[in-house]
Amino acid sequence: MAAKFLFIFSIILAPCSASAADEATMPKFAFSWLEDKDEFQAGDVATIKIKVLGNFDSKGNASLDQSAFKPAITVNGKTGNSSYISGVFLDTFGDPSTWQIIFIPILAGLFNLIITDDPFKVMDSSLHFTVEPGPMYPSASVASWLGFLNEFEAGSRAPLLVLPKDAFGNNISSTDKELNSCNISMTALHENGSIASMLNVTHMAWNEFGYIIVEFIAVIAGNFLLHIEGGNQTLNGSPLPFKVNPGPLDVQNCVAKWNFEFNAWQIFSIMEMFIYQQDQYGNLVPGSYEFDVDVVEKETNLSIPIGDLLVKEVEPGIQLFSFRMTEPGNFLLTISDMKHKQSISNMPYDYTVFVGYCDGAKSLVNGTGLNSSIAGKMVEFSVYLFDSFQYPSAVEFDRLQVKIERENDSYPVLPTIYPAIIIDDGESHDGDISESDFAPAPAPYNGLDNTPPGIWKGQATAFNVMYTPTKSGIYKIHVFCGNIILNGGDPLTKEVKAGEVNISLSGVVRLSPKALKLVRNEIVVQLMDSLYNPVLSEQSKLNLEIVSVNKTGFSSWMFVDNNDGSYTGHYLAMEVGTYEMCVSFDSIQFSPSPFSINVYGREYFPKAYDDKVSLWEDESIAFDVLENDYFAGGNASIVQFSKPVHGSLLQHGRLFRYTPYRDYFGNDSFLYTISDINGDVATASVNISVLTIPPQFISFPSQLQAIEDVISPKLSGYNGFELKYSDPMENISVILSAKSGIIFLSPTPMQFWQPIWSELYVTKWDDEGKNLTIEGCLEVINFALQSIQYLGNGNFSGEDTLRVSARNRNGVNDLDVPVQVEPINDPPHVNLPEFIILKNTRDKSLLVNKETDEFQFSIGDADILNFPGGESGFLLTFSVEVSDGSLLAALPAALIDSTELKLKSTYQWQPLQTYVTISKHFMVRAVGIRFRASLNDCNTVMQQLVYHGGDHDAVLTLKLSDLGHYGCYSDCSEKISKPLSAEATVNLIRRRPMTPFQVRTLGSAVVIEFILVLSLGLMLLFFTCKCAILLVKEKRRQNPRNYELSRMQSFQKETNLLKIGTKIVAVGRNYAAHAKELGNAVPKEPVLFLKPTSSYLENGGTIEVPHPLNSLDHEVELAVVIGQKARDVPENSAMNYVGGYALALDMTAREIQSVAKSVDSKTFLQLSMSMVPDPDNLELWLKVDDEIRQKGSTKDMIFKIPYLISHISSIMTLFEGDVILTGTPQGVGPVKVGQKITAGITGLVDIHFDVGKRQKPGSS
Repeated sequence: MAAKFLFIFSIILAPCSASAADEATMPKFAFSWLEDKDEFQAGDVATIKIKVLGNFDSKGNASLDQSAFKPAITVNGKTGNSSYISGVFLDTFGDPSTWQIIFIPILAGLFNLIITDDPFKVMDSSLHFTVEPGPMYPSASVASWLGFLNEFEAGSRAPLLVLPKDAFGNNISSTDKELNSCNISMTALHENGSIASMLNVTHMAWNEFGYIIVEFIAVIAGNFLLHIEGGNQTLNGSPLPFKVNPGPLDVQNCVAKWNFEFNAWQIFSIMEMFIYQQDQYGNLVPGSYEFDVDVVEKETNLSIPIGDLLVKEVEPGIQLFSFRMTEPGNFLLTISDMKHKQSISNMPYDYTVFVGYCDGAKSLVNGTGLNSSIAGKMVEFSVYLFDSFQYPSAVEFDRLQVKIERENDSYPVLPTIYPAIIIDDGESHDGDISESDFAPAPAPYNGLDNTPPGIWKGQATAFNVMYTPTKSGIYKIHVFCGNIILNGGDPLTKEVKAGEVNISLSGVVRLSPKALKLVRNEIVVQLMDSLYNPVLSEQSKLNLEIVSVNKTGFSSWMFVDNNDGSYTGHYLAMEVGTYEMCVSFDSIQFSPSPFSINVYGREYFPKAYDDKVSLWEDESIAFDVLENDYFAGGNASIVQFSKPVHGSLLQHGRLFRYTPYRDYFGNDSFLYTISDINGDVATASVNISVLTIPPQFISFPSQLQAIEDVISPKLSGYNGFELKYSDPMENISVILSAKSGIIFLSPTPMQFWQPIWSELYVTKWDDEGKNLTIEGCLEVINFALQSIQYLGNGNFSGEDTLRVSARNRNGVNDLDVPVQVEPINDPPHVNLPEFIILKNTRDKSLLVNKETDEFQFSIGDADILNFPGGESGFLLTFSVEVSDGSLLAALPAALIDSTELKLKSTYQWQPLQTYVTISKHFMVRAVGIRFRASLNDCNTVMQQLVYHGGDHDAVLTLKLSDLGHYGCYSDCSEKISKPLSAEATVNLIRRRPMTPFQVRTLGSAVVIEFILVLSLGLMLLFFTCKCAILLVKEKRRQNPRNYELSRMQSFQKETNLLKIGTKIVAVGRNYAAHAKELGNAVPKEPVLFLKPTSSYLENGGTIEVPHPLNSLDHEVELAVVIGQKARDVPENSAMNYVGGYALALDMTAREIQSVAKSVDSKTFLQLSMSMVPDPDNLELWLKVDDEIRQKGSTKDMIFKIPYLISHISSIMTLFEGDVILTGTPQGVGPVKVGQKITAGITGLVDIHFDVGKRQKPGSS
């Protein structure tokens, strides 16, 4: 169930308005701050008292009921809950003297508050209030590095800045506030999140900009994350990454370390030690620092030279020193800086070199003590020392050391070591030393010298090791002979298991005394042995038993091993009541036994349900999380809650107030736990959706300028539009529209990099383009808003409004920008017919007759639509004159002063001299009439104009001038106007011209006559050609030898083409039936392959079957011979490149796929062009021993000859003589030696061949 707001405020205006009678009794309202308190702290409750002045009867006058009084509160232009105030609540219940308005100020500053109510005509803007920041809220406070410097040297001060903020995001800049209350603490974390060190604040103070400067000393070197807390809350911006570099090298703080710190070294072995170069804080200092190494023999106090000292850097800040020990004795090792007379710490190092030949790989360690054992039980294993030749190697008793540690926590076990085979005067015998002579070796972890004091000396080749592990786990065992590590340098692994379960130390560790019926409830048991080791894998021996009288309705399950000594069991009770039960192990009950469990129904336990809350990113919200939760007794309290990550959270009893951090949007959440009167708890979560407010306009022009009928601005768009939006990557949309115009986007300049508008989407809602939608991210939208262009509707000028609606998925924000469209002076227009038919008589003739005329006469000017003076004030200069005859017009008396006439005698414009006014009109008659009048007067005069003329036709000329009354000229750049005019002429005729039908009839007669003459000419040409052909045939019969010679020469020329050809291009599967019999799909493009020209075989020859083949497959095809060079030939002209045709027989070897299509047996029989009139309709056939194998027509080819020539020439150049095999029809089959092949083209030619075997080379 969604949480509700803490306060509810309605801004719905009352639909009814007070009548005149009600206004007399309508009350007045006054507002003031409660107790005159107008200064608040963010989060405080602000109260405005409502004073009702006058009679207010909430019972007798329903229109004045308190439900009708709903004043709206506006702060800085935002009404109701906003980023300035929250929780607005109107309290108008009960006595009007107690009415008040309550809200919570959340933004710091000085604000003006306006209260309005339209039905009661309330408008009060006299209230002001001041808001100071609230207490510091650490999670909202922002931490950052001072000067953005986050790299320091060990030992230096590391300063950072903390911008303190309250829970509502207001900056706290009061430098007089005590800083101890901030309770700032810092922790250095490793990059993996683990704690590196706790940091101490060394200095904390305000600066002049309202920041808190916090300093600490950076000591440990490395890359860290600074975790900053204030009052157990993490500051915003935490953790901050920083780096600490080591300081200068401190020789006295450098240390020498060994993998194992031996005090005895076997002769001829190599001593390896690591020098850790450290500063004064123990940080490794990179680089190779030169140290001096000195070895002194203790007995002689003489320095021993080291000839093979090897020094190398193994890691930054760590150097490896190694040298071989060639002399036995006791020595002191000193590593120092002699120049500065400083030695590293823990120097000198005392060690002994003994004579021994133990080989760590050949020596043996075995015994039952290395096997798995039980904790608390003593175990033993033996050590046998051998040299590299597997001879026993004797060493002093104290040279053998054993180190036993638990793997997970390095818990040590102290062993007891005693010799097993002792060497005495060169002879070996079993050790007869009692175990009491050897106490457990002391801890070897500060060194491996764990020989008990006071023990006599001797040598042995074998030792027994006894130890008693008391803790279960996996142990690592290292065995050392001096510095020699046995078992090849690897540790031995041993497992120690827990002992028997100790009932007194084991028992139930987790059990709730209250359980829910019909639900699996949990019980946890811990099993321990006598040494407090957890016992594993004993779940089968655990049992949960009920000992109550009523055992019905109770179920239990087997325990589950948690692999840490604990076991989890479950039980289920079907009924409410008290149950007594016990847990037993191997039939032995744990104490206390039995124990009681009270089982309740669901109504007993509280249940918390998840809440969902949503708010705008710049607002604050309060909600009651308990409203949808269930708890017994109607009373519960919030005992614990977590902090949301992206906002502040304040608790006020049952209520929470959540305020998102500035500029955050998205999802947030926190957990809360409630407790009822019985002490039972329940936990739920609150899921908060912080919604992004619609895009806000942070910049926009106050007014736009445009020009009538011109796209404005010309070269670019309007500047000044800019949006602000929280999510710069989210796609938002802006809808642009204008009431009286069309919106465009100007062309954008070319960009050679990734264009910014590549993610811009532009759409139109309608065909007129009045609504233009642009969509993209914030940067793209702001870029596109600089390209807005406006074009008003046709002839529109004046004031328009550009609406810009910015929208996201949560809402819309509208902006209206006025557009001032400057008018452009448009020329007047005249709508007249091409001719007017006059009466046949010489009497007067009315030029315009609405009742009989088919045309619509009109005079107009587009500027009149927006002319400020209206139609009556829009004047035109109107003139009309006729080439022959005269015009008669009745003009209004108002036009006397502007009327001019052109008489037949002068042909010049003259003012009106004499006139007679009748009914406020006067008559004029002249060749031309000119006057200045309104548009309506001009139309009226023209409709009453009368023409007097003779027998001839005449031309009427009408001229209009708008006098430059409205709008500027050209593009308004100079703000000047210029008169524009229009002129039209009309032919005045007395006879009606031919109709279109008459014109078409006459034209048709002319065309028919032309066709008849053309037909006669074609017939004459046909008979002429026929006579010429007959004469040619007669001449050929008279000279047959000349004709045959010419034909043979032509054929020989075409035959020679085959001899000069360079290649044969074969087309496969060009017949659908053939492709189907091969099991192939019909190709979408020609399948091409090349053949050698050496495979030509003349008609009548023998087709030879090569070795090792037994047969060949036959394919009969139509071959096209190219007559001239062809490259990239268009399909429509491809036949011009054909030099001839041929019948082709292609023999293929399909027995061997690799040589298929490669047999030298291809036959061609040349055909001249004249013999093949239609190559697309030839029938091809092939017989084997008179059996029809193949038969098909070239009309069935998939790809025709013109397409093949065009396609092939686009791939390769075809030369004169090249051959194209156009494909074979279905029926391809084998032919064997001894058979005969006959093939041909029906009605044209046939060929025949024998089939023989080719002789092998060298055969006789």
